[in-house]
Amino acid sequence: MTSIRLKRATSIVVFWRGGQLIFQNYRTRVSISADPVLIRLLDLFGDWRSEEQVSRLLAQYTKSSIRTTVRQLEKYTLLVREGTPEAQRDFQFKQAWSGWLPSAGFFHFGSKDVRYCATRHELKKKLRRLLANSPQPPFFKTYENVRRLHLPTATGARGEFLEVLMSRRTHRRFSVQTLSLSSLSNILYYTWGVTGSIPSGVLGDLPRKTSPSAGARHPVETYVLALRVEGLPPGLYHYATREHCLELLRLGNFDKKAARYCADQAWVQRAAALFLMTAAFPRVMWKYNSPRAYRTVLLDAGHVCQTFCLVSTWLGLAPFCTMALRDTLIEKDLGLDGISESAFYVAGVGLQWPTDTVRLRNRLSASL
Repeated sequence: MTSIRLKRATSIVVFWRGGQLIFQNYRTRVSISADPVLIRLLDLFGDWRSEEQVSRLLAQYTKSSIRTTVRQLEKYTLLVREGTPEAQRDFQFKQAWSGWLPSAGFFHFGSKDVRYCATRHELKKKLRRLLANSPQPPFFKTYENVRRLHLPTATGARGEFLEVLMSRRTHRRFSVQTLSLSSLSNILYYTWGVTGSIPSGVLGDLPRKTSPSAGARHPVETYVLALRVEGLPPGLYHYATREHCLELLRLGNFDKKAARYCADQAWVQRAAALFLMTAAFPRVMWKYNSPRAYRTVLLDAGHVCQTFCLVSTWLGLAPFCTMALRDTLIEKDLGLDGISESAFYVAGVGLQWPTDTVRLRNRLSASL
């Protein structure tokens, strides 16, 4: 028996799927089915222990069987070996996420790197299967046998703000023209930039931005993937919000990589720029030590992305956003650990396709 010590991974959940008991490390997204007796073995590895120590505590099993089981559990990341990179990542995860475990950690890490329907053909097949199994849920909710108070007709969409609001659309076709650097600057500043400060007393001055953020923590970081931006070499940049500047991370042609980032949606690579949004969790965790605070990060990303869509529309551009993304690939290329900062959302923009511009003007004119 070796004297090397092992420990149970922090991110293990156990649940039933059908008639099988499933053991899952949700951080690594590795699952196995096993007999409930495995719980006893994992329990003994709650602290650093060697196989020899565990064998003495489980005298009813042979040392050979325990060794084989331990090797399998280490292979499937349910046990981590002392001094290894995996043990270091497990420790880092426990330290960073301690206040939000297990519920927020289970959801966040367990829902990363999901496979999406990348083509229209795949999506249509999936939708047909769904319709074959059951009808769509209703889009509108009403109460029967209640008094209804009819409201005045909404005012016409007049004025710049209402015109922008009514013009917002998700675009998937783009002109081949390049995006101007001034347009990119406006998008970044009015979406993610620091527009002022909020005196908070104890915590000092907090950054003010155009979108609300729980506790003014603003966990969303933004990285620009410049594909076709006038005056900006193609590459990957970080947007430094306080200085309103771009920090160069890597130069290169990322057209194909852009599609891969967005779960192989080929149309994405025809955009002019992508905005890779990440969440810097410690900003929120420091103040809100409860798993419920994870919801605020999701909401913050949604607030910011709607602002992005409206700003881009105001500039006469063609915005889109997508949750279909390859989390781990983006994190790797950005040099992120995926634990303290993680990929969260992707938005993009291009110049409007000519026919889309005409249709949009016609729709807007009809609403005025």
